[in-house]
Amino acid sequence: MVSTINAIREYIKKCPYLDNGRILGVDRLGADPIEYTIDTVPCEPIIKEYIDGSSVRQIEFIFGSREKYGQDVMQNIMNSDFYENFACWIEQQDEKRVFPDFGKWRSPLSIEVLTNGYAHDVTPDTSRYQIQLRITYYQDRRFKQEEI
Repeated sequence: MVSTINAIREYIKKCPYLDNGRILGVDRLGADPIEYTIDTVPCEPIIKEYIDGSSVRQIEFIFGSREKYGQDVMQNIMNSDFYENFACWIEQQDEKRVFPDFGKWRSPLSIEVLTNGYAHDVTPDTSRYQIQLRITYYQDRRFKQEEI
């Protein structure tokens, strides 16, 4: 079985705006810049369920990073620009229908940006920036049968 969060992680790693070689964690972000994380967010997983057991589902997550931050206005603008570019990349991927690979019996339908990128958890030298996203996908009834 393909883990959805790992599939999302592998997908996000392909974004050309990420600083290559930097850590891309899951539900963990270090204190030093530049690190990235994908954090799961609680949401109702099933949007629509069909009689045959198939369903349309969603997974919400936050892409976050630890960035240099402070009184240097240009640095803070660069941080905001990164998230603006990241959001554009996500929108382009959705338009092109390029999605994470969730494996057999699960097919992504869309990926969307739910919030703008914003500074969160600010310290004098660094800040966590983050943006929330959602992937909607179809899960065939046979997905359950293969897991048994």
